[in-house]
Amino acid sequence: MTAVVRSSTGEAVILLSGDPLRQVPESTLTDMLNAAAAVLDAAELHLVNNTVPALHTGAPDFLAHIGQDELAVYKLTVN
Repeated sequence: MTAVVRSSTGEAVILLSGDPLRQVPESTLTDMLNAAAAVLDAAELHLVNNTVPALHTGAPDFLAHIGQDELAVYKLTVN
C-alpha cells in the first residue's frame, strides 16, 4: 500500500508499506501522485512532487506495525 492521505488533524501524510529504505517503483510513485492530486492543495502537491522520489533516502517520521506488516509514515509540512 502506498498512499497520500490527511491525518485526523488535517496534515498531509505519505504512507509506504514495507521497508522504508527500499526503492519505490516509478509506476507506484506515478499512481500515488495522481491520487494525491485529489487530496492535496497546490502547495502540498508541489511538495509531494519534489519529495516523493527521495523518500527512500530518509527515515520516516514513524513506523506502524500491524501483525507482520510495517507501514512507514512521512508527515508533509508546507512552510
